[in-house]
Amino acid sequence: MGIRVESQDAARITGARNWAAVRAEFPVQVDAMARGLHVGDPPADAVVADLASTPGASWSSLMAALDRPAELDEISPAAAHLVRTAATPPSWFEPDLARAGAEAWWRFGSLQSSTLYQSLIYGYQAPGFIRPLVATGRLADRTWDRVQSTARWVTLATAPGLMEPGGQGWLETLRIRLVHAMVRHHLHAECDWDDAAWGVPINQTYAQLTIVAGFLVLPIEVAGDLGIRYSRADLEAITHLWRWIGWVMGVDEDLLPHGFADAQRIHRISQRFRLRPESESKVLVRALLDDGYRTDLGLPGPLNDAVHTLARPFLRPLLAAVSTRWVDGEIAREMGLRSTPLHHVVDLARPVVRSRELIRALGLLGSERTVAQRELRLVANRLGIDLDARPGVPADAGVEDLDAVS
Repeated sequence: MGIRVESQDAARITGARNWAAVRAEFPVQVDAMARGLHVGDPPADAVVADLASTPGASWSSLMAALDRPAELDEISPAAAHLVRTAATPPSWFEPDLARAGAEAWWRFGSLQSSTLYQSLIYGYQAPGFIRPLVATGRLADRTWDRVQSTARWVTLATAPGLMEPGGQGWLETLRIRLVHAMVRHHLHAECDWDDAAWGVPINQTYAQLTIVAGFLVLPIEVAGDLGIRYSRADLEAITHLWRWIGWVMGVDEDLLPHGFADAQRIHRISQRFRLRPESESKVLVRALLDDGYRTDLGLPGPLNDAVHTLARPFLRPLLAAVSTRWVDGEIAREMGLRSTPLHHVVDLARPVVRSRELIRALGLLGSERTVAQRELRLVANRLGIDLDARPGVPADAGVEDLDAVS
């Protein structure tokens, strides 16, 4: 009886019309997801509670001291504890394996980074993913900023060595984790958020699916459609990297994959749920297609803007059509996406990508590490990231950065 009630509860919260049927096929994983809907991130939530109860403590001072645990003790003992815990990797973490995963990821970095749009669309199809944006009244605001913020985080978190404790990627991941905690606090305090009806905002289950399905498995599947091939060792190393990223982000270990097959299973389960995107999903997708990209040919500002204006009427329908390749047809239509012959551009690009892979395999592009570093710096330069900068967190990072990863 308890399991049936829990399933009904989870179905209501997520909007999944077939939760019980999926649970019958994957009982252990789906029951864990059901429980995760009611759990936020207690260590990060404790930091926000500390700030709220400590005279003189501020969000900006916390962000400024995030890479200096000794100073954090004076601002928030809970924050100092969180940072020290995140700097003490679990027994399963292997830095060399994570670095190997980062280098495998970045061998195709400039192409891999283009899969970010699909990761965002993946989240937009689920009501629970977008409800915090709806509740804050900022559904389609700052779309370009949201894309750029997410791209910068993914770049820093997956850059070889930068997710090690103290690195830029590690600090940025902690910053976003705390932003999520601040948003949970804000929604509960100011927006009449109903945990019973909607689950805890930015809960463990949505965090699991964002990391594992949205940022790990889906980009690899999209890359495979484009012609990119990873070895089994590459896939396991990349999975290890994202498992570590998820752990630092505050996702419970039991919800993180132990290998790529496990990650694929989590993604497959998420695809089995029959969701009905709400009208806000269509608003978000439309905003992404209207303002989620820029044509950047490296030209002077006004000239580049002119090229973007001329290219946009073609790029918008192209992005919309291509995106339908990796979204269920019924869901795609409900989100305002339509499949057209333009989606075959991926088929046309595949021989080019495979030719590049053959050239790389022959060593004509340099060593694999050299290729990865070249790709990383190309993307980092476009995003305005200084990979050689001293690790740190911008002191003015605010609650508006919910858009970074939501």
